[in-house]
Amino acid sequence: SASCFPCEQTPVYIQMQGFFCMSLLYIIIGIFWDSLSDIQWLLLVLYAGTFFFANYGPNTITFLLPSVTYSEECRSTLNGISAAAGKVGALVGASVFEPAADMWGENVIMMCCGCVSLLAFLLTKVCLGRGGSCCR
Repeated sequence: SASCFPCEQTPVYIQMQGFFCMSLLYIIIGIFWDSLSDIQWLLLVLYAGTFFFANYGPNTITFLLPSVTYSEECRSTLNGISAAAGKVGALVGASVFEPAADMWGENVIMMCCGCVSLLAFLLTKVCLGRGGSCCR
């Protein structure tokens, strides 16, 4: 009911929540990496949180957002292009992760992941505009 949930959970808002929480968790992990390396259960919980919010926000909305963003005439083509771009980004990220971690350290890579998530949050807000507003 409206009294229990005053904010509408739009797809854009859910995606923004996911990116913001991922950003926060990655930055916390990056800042406290040395301490968390000794408290492995806490590192596991925080890192698992990044997976939860990745699946709660961006991964879930990936399938819904094209239907509300693109017109019917070009929806399938642009959805395919968007999906392909996402796959290429995932391939590059996965390929670069280990060499970058060896070069700069895991804490720097976690901070970079946090910055990328924050950038995705901002791009979602700017590019998808008012659809991200929680309460109107």
